[in-house]
Amino acid sequence: MLNRCCNIKENWIASALLATAVTLLCVGFVDLPVALFVKNNLYANARWSKLTSNLPDFLLMVVLLTTLAAFSIYLVRSKKGIYDEMTCFARLVTWAAPASFATKHFLKFVFGRYNTRRWVHDPTLYGFYWFQRRAGCDGFPSGHMVVVVTLLAALWRFYPRSRPFCLVAGTLLALALVATNYHYVSDVIAGAYLGVLIEAITFRILLHEPSRLGTSAV
Repeated sequence: MLNRCCNIKENWIASALLATAVTLLCVGFVDLPVALFVKNNLYANARWSKLTSNLPDFLLMVVLLTTLAAFSIYLVRSKKGIYDEMTCFARLVTWAAPASFATKHFLKFVFGRYNTRRWVHDPTLYGFYWFQRRAGCDGFPSGHMVVVVTLLAALWRFYPRSRPFCLVAGTLLALALVATNYHYVSDVIAGAYLGVLIEAITFRILLHEPSRLGTSAV
């Protein structure tokens, strides 16, 4: 058991170092070329530019509705003494969804990175302005990736058959965020990793067993 815990910690440390390295490489060499490519190619299309110029942000509403639905499911099933995958999944989502939203909100303030669209309109507005509440400094990490990947990771854990869907959905969201110039590539990568991390930490706290999936009683 001790060896398993050590291996899990080592794997997480290795994954964190890898995610950090990839993110830094993207910040230094990938983000601007990709954003410029999107600007010069995709946004040269007037219809695409108009379609994606002012997309509504329903992330908070999604988190609230998801949390409410998950809590309702957990409450009903736990009162009936049903502690199966669905009950555990609902409990995990009840905590993980708001935790992911709060985390992304805090980290955006910490990093203070100008978002891609600000840079597109004014190339001088680029970089990280740590702990500063500047307008437009809300790019890093991608909040949509943090929240959605957190939920997809929970689905992945409890329902293995959903894993192809989770991969496709996460990939499409990442591509959409970059293709609409809402985020740099590094924002998306960091957001995805944080989503996985938040789900794992929440699961570990709630169910106490890092190696157990969905059959634990809560």
